[in-house]
Amino acid sequence: MKLRVPRFLRRPALVPSGFRAQAALAAVFVVIAGGSGGNLVLRELGKLPDGAVFRAGDTVVTENQLQHRVTLMRFLYGVQQPTDPAGLDQFKRSVAKAVAVSDIVDDAARGAGIVVADKAASDQLDKLVSDNGTDRRTFIQQLGANGVSEQDVLGEIKRQQAGARLFQQMTAPVKATTDADAQKYYDENRAQMVSPEQRELSNIVVSAPDQAQLVAQQARSGADFGALATQYSIDGSTKGKGGALGTVTASQLDPGYAKAAFAAPAGSVFGPVQTQSGWNVGRVVVIHPGSPLSFDQVKDAIKTKLDNDAKLKVWDDFLVTKIKAAHVEYAPAYLPADPDAPPAAGA
Repeated sequence: MKLRVPRFLRRPALVPSGFRAQAALAAVFVVIAGGSGGNLVLRELGKLPDGAVFRAGDTVVTENQLQHRVTLMRFLYGVQQPTDPAGLDQFKRSVAKAVAVSDIVDDAARGAGIVVADKAASDQLDKLVSDNGTDRRTFIQQLGANGVSEQDVLGEIKRQQAGARLFQQMTAPVKATTDADAQKYYDENRAQMVSPEQRELSNIVVSAPDQAQLVAQQARSGADFGALATQYSIDGSTKGKGGALGTVTASQLDPGYAKAAFAAPAGSVFGPVQTQSGWNVGRVVVIHPGSPLSFDQVKDAIKTKLDNDAKLKVWDDFLVTKIKAAHVEYAPAYLPADPDAPPAAGA
């Protein structure tokens, strides 16, 4: 079961997300997993013990401990482990690095005197439980059914809160962007200062490709699209509205569906396109072209972006120093492409 966790736990919101280029900033220091936790294996000089993922200082994180972190992340965040060999290999290396960096951040937070009280973590857990429309007892039962414990979740919350406080502490000296700085950025990037194209779309979802082909053929032959949606669509949220999706931007859609929807002319039918929801046949109702944005319209977003850029630079420089000082040793199967680099935002 994947819980509908609050934004605090879905992505540690260290600083505002701001401009489009900063959409992934929330992942600056926690990529997939939390700290290693659990029982740690004492360092054995000269080589990594069997079953080890990495060693940092005098501690070793094992494959079992790493898999437990993955189980926790699957329950909290819906993180899914790929099944294809190439994807699984990259996943293992990314998770190993995420855990190593999270441990490093955790150690740095303790070194900076940051302590998250038990009550603060417990209060956050209560909010998580409440946001998911359940009670704590049921939540704990769900945890057990998924192979994790209440203490695992509380530990993850503490790591998140400690990391967020450390980020704020390290980036506090960063000076806020001025209006003049924002104006300069606007002038230098005026071509990008446009609102994205929007399209009003209708959509029909069916479960099989042959049925989607049949629906698309009928729609292109002049059949009423709304009536087809009412008859065929399995999407309960749009079926009763004639398939109306409303007005959307490409970034709000599944990439494959967006590519087809934003390539089609107004009034045309596109698809079938397969998404996680099923097989989709869409229709472009109205196209709203992008338009230039004035400085006043984007000033606040630009200032947020530039503030975030400056904070992220300070944070990344800090992380690189800490990562290099930790001398993390990875087992070959878990060695990241660039072990000393900070995790990429949104990676």
